[in-house]
Amino acid sequence: MTQDAQSIADNVAATSGGGTTCEGWLRRLLDTLRTTDNAVARAYLDSARANRDSAWAAFQAGDTAAARAYRRTAFRDVLSAVIEIFPNAPERTGLAVDNAIDRIEKFLGGRDAPRIRAVLAHVKELRVEADQAFVGGDKVTALALNLRAMQILHRLVEHIRYANHDHDATADGEMEAVGY
Repeated sequence: MTQDAQSIADNVAATSGGGTTCEGWLRRLLDTLRTTDNAVARAYLDSARANRDSAWAAFQAGDTAAARAYRRTAFRDVLSAVIEIFPNAPERTGLAVDNAIDRIEKFLGGRDAPRIRAVLAHVKELRVEADQAFVGGDKVTALALNLRAMQILHRLVEHIRYANHDHDATADGEMEAVGY
């Protein structure tokens, strides 16, 4: 079994889209959540499904405030399941964000980049909030804030990488993809 696990890990690392990106990591995480035998994690996932269904029912009834509250609770249930399976997820995601910030700042050096530095300042504020939540015992909020920080950094990299693209068209396409 250990050899199989090592073989899978080697194959994932060897493929260009095999999981070394954010999307690959998320895909593996979801697969782990779907197949876990951890009873507490499964209970959180069942609760998340129930809250998701309640959110949809509230939305269909026109109660958008309740729908948002149910969706938020469902999201927190999923994060609780993640923490149940990966207890150090808040710390690891926080470390990943901190490392990304350091790399971006080193890349920028002394260059004047006010918009990028403003984004980094916001991400640092999220990290402070995440650390405060973690110290206060709220691992779910810490993980949520760290994931938000990762998402912002990912968008920053996309923006820089594709600076010559039509961002309005990209945003329109993303909104259409989710049905808005």
